[in-house]
This record gives sequence, structure tokens and C-alpha cells, in this order.
Amino acid sequence: MLTQINIKKFLYMENISLSLDRGLNVFTGETGVGKSLIIDAIEFVFGKKSSFSDGSYVEIVFENLDNQFSEEGILILAREIKNGRSLYYINGRRSTLSTIKEASRDIVEIHGQHQNQKLFYKEFHREILDRYAQLEDKLKEYQELYKRFIELKKKEEKLLEEQSNRLKELDIIKFQINELEEADLKLGEKKELEEKYEYLSRIQEIQESISKSLLTISEEENSILDKLNQVIKDIEKIADTHKDLKNILENLEEAKILMTESSYSLSNFELDTDRSELNEIEERLNLINRLELKYNTDEKGLIILREKLQKRLEYLENLEFEIPEIQKEKEDVYKQVLELAREISQIRKEKGKELSKEVEKHLKDLALNDAQFVVEIKEKQLDKYGIDDVRFLFSANKGFPPSPLEETASGGEISRISLALKLVSGSDVESMIFDEIDTGIGGKTAIFLAEKLKKLSENNQVILVTHLPQVAVYGDKHFYVDKIISDGKTKAVIKEIKDEERKKEIARMLSGVVNIKSLQLAEELLTNSLK
Repeated sequence: MLTQINIKKFLYMENISLSLDRGLNVFTGETGVGKSLIIDAIEFVFGKKSSFSDGSYVEIVFENLDNQFSEEGILILAREIKNGRSLYYINGRRSTLSTIKEASRDIVEIHGQHQNQKLFYKEFHREILDRYAQLEDKLKEYQELYKRFIELKKKEEKLLEEQSNRLKELDIIKFQINELEEADLKLGEKKELEEKYEYLSRIQEIQESISKSLLTISEEENSILDKLNQVIKDIEKIADTHKDLKNILENLEEAKILMTESSYSLSNFELDTDRSELNEIEERLNLINRLELKYNTDEKGLIILREKLQKRLEYLENLEFEIPEIQKEKEDVYKQVLELAREISQIRKEKGKELSKEVEKHLKDLALNDAQFVVEIKEKQLDKYGIDDVRFLFSANKGFPPSPLEETASGGEISRISLALKLVSGSDVESMIFDEIDTGIGGKTAIFLAEKLKKLSENNQVILVTHLPQVAVYGDKHFYVDKIISDGKTKAVIKEIKDEERKKEIARMLSGVVNIKSLQLAEELLTNSLK
């Protein structure tokens, strides 16, 4: 609920902080002091358009909430005018107007002369009727069935679309599978082929290097082996003179053995000089590269693609058998959906008549004696809410046929209709703000209005600007609005009043003056409101 309104600056209100409670919160004051300013301030936070001065800042606090925007059950919404721009805040952080509206959508509702009422939208009319008819569980059951129907319908459409392109796609897929199967790719094959291609393409270079190496090592005059043999002979002559020379001699002899073995190995090195194999490898690599380029993937991807295409082929080949099954299931579910939609429609029509009568009864109590309130239900194309187009029609005067609310009801009438509907069907928001709901009301009707507002406030928070003492006495919390001139400037003063102060305000509202007689009547009204 709305627990706090903090105004740093708004129009001629400055440094005002108000604490609200559950139940009925009333605002009263002299005519012309601007009792509705507090509602204007709340609307300011929700994006009210007008020329506001720099420095304007209003903050409203909601507590005991559980929505995605609240933090530990608290939601703080604020708006500031800075350098001519509107800045919005949620829980102290910069936000946007659209997010502010989303955050407050289901927690507060303003009813007055200038607000854009939810009641002006017929989509909301069905919600009210369904709540009154207690259709929530049945509607949930219906919507689960409807969701399944839509899923089946989409699947059928997809299958039929695929069916229309099936033959063409089958030809393409079969060709692609055949192409990949003929290629018969193996993982790692490309790397092996590239390595072998590298070897075969350098055969001549390898041969030349081997021949040259053999000449250098052993075959040419004054070869490495010849020189090594001469070195060994020279070292043998002096090896017995020092132990290190013996070790050197051993190393040279070992080198001779290794060099001789290398010469033998090189002379017996066999080369695969078949050029046809090189051509085959080149063709195979060209095929793999072409397929990779065509299908925009690598060797591994081509192998995976072949498996995917095979599964797609099986799916398309079985498609003609799957479509009839889906169509039959869709038709069965549709029958269930339509049957439940008609059942819901019948309940709506019956409960719509009851709702009309109950609302009209409340409206008569609220000085709309000739009011006609009609719940119009027309059949429409099946959707997730059924087959009913629900719309509220209203006429305030005898001889005028009921018309859509948005075309015929004034702000005051809309407020009273909203009150009547909430009394009859319950409310979908916790905090409700009413302005001008008592316009044109007095006497016994004022008492009826007060009792209805009090009844509504038993389960909801109601914030009300009123000029009727019969209504004000029922307030659980009473705020007095006044304005003063200070330093040549007009300033609003809002304070909570209790006990004697409250009795004096009720007396003033009754007769315009505070005297013994008006005070006695005020006390009597306050006492009666507690019974």
C-alpha cells in the first residue's frame, strides 16, 4: 500500500511529508485551497504533463509489496524536474517513465475527472466480469487447452509448409547426402593427405639432397670418411701419450661407424616416385576443399552435416504420415477448447446480468437514480479469453440508450461506477485514489457513499479528496489542506488532524462556521461513524 508521500517542491507545496495508513484516508479543506493538489502530486510521479518549475520533486513510497521492482517489500517512485527535464527514479536509481508505470501498474489506481481510466478500455471489462463470475480457475484451464491448440495449429502450419516444399527439398537433400557419401570422408584424412602430398611433391629435391650427401660423405675423392680415416690414423700415433686422446680416438672411431652406417642407409634409401599417386592425392584434396567451401564448414563439420542430412531425410520421408496425426489431435483439442469457451460464455452472460443489476443498485444509492449499466456480450473469433467480446455500456439519464463508457460517462460518473464495480466484484489493486467522487452528492446519498467507501476500505487502501462531512467522518486518517501567504508567496499546508481539530473541521464542513451547534452535530456524526 501507499505509505508515504514526500514533497520537496510541487506547485505551491514545499517540504511536505505525509504518512498514510491502510483503510480510508481523507483529505478536506476550504473551497479553493487546492485539496486535489495531493492527487496532482501523485499523478506528477506517474508522468502528468504540465509546466512544472525546476526543482519540483515528489516521492511516493509503497510497502508490503512483492513485485519485481520492490526491494525487501519496499518500492520508492520519484520524479524530479531538473534543467527543464523530467528525471524518474525507482528505489533511488534513475529509471524511465515506462518503467515507473510498469512498476505501479497493479498496485495503485487513480479515479478522477482527468485520469485515463482503465474502465475506458473494454479489455478491462472482461477482467472485471470474470473476477465477479469467479472464472479464474475455469479460465486458466481453458487457456492451457487453448495454448495447446495454438501449438498444434502452428505445428500443422509448419508441417504443411514443409510438405509443400518437401519434394524439392528431398531432391536437394538426397543429392547432398549422395555427394557426401561418395566423398566418404574420414576424420583426420585431410591432414594425412597434406603431409603425404608435401613429401611426394619434393621427391626430386630429396633425391638431389641424398646424392649430394652420399658424394660428400663417402663417394667423392677426399670425402668426409677419407678425411676422418686420416684423422684417426694421426690420433692413433699419439693416443698412448694421454688418456684424453684415447677418449677422443674412441669418439672418432664411433663417428666413423655412424658416418659409414648413414652412408649405407642413404645409398639404400628407397623413394616412391609414382607421380600418379601424387595426382590422386591432389584430386582428393581438391574434392575435400571444394566440399568445405560449398558447405562452409571443415572436414569434421562435413561428417556431422552428413548425419544431420540423413536425419532430415528420414523426417521428410515420414512427414506425410505425421501431418494427419497432428491434424486429428488439433481437431480433438479444438473441440474441447470450443466446448469450454461456450461454457465460460454462458456463465459470463448469466453473471453479466447479475453484475448489471448490482451495479445499478449501487449507482442509485449514489444519486444516479436513472442510471443504466449494461454488460454487453457479443460473440467474436476464438482467442485466449474465449469467444466473448465484453463491453460495459452506460446511460445516466432516462430516455438515452446505454452507450460505451468512454463515450458517455463523465469523470464523476466514472468514479462512482468504479466504486460500484469494486464493491461488487472486488479490486485488482490495493490502493485506490478517488477525486470528485462526491460531486453533486448530498444528504442521505452522502451517507450511502460514505458507507460504501468505508466498506471498500476494509480490504483496500482508499485515499479520498472530499467536501462532504458525512464522508470525512468515516476516515481512518484525516488530513486538512490549507494555504497561507508567507513572504508574499502562497504555500500549501497539509497536516493530519485528530480529536478536537478534526471535530472543528467537520463542524466547518457542516455549516461553514465553527460554533456550539455545528460542533455538537460534528461530534454526533463522528460518533455515529464508529457504530
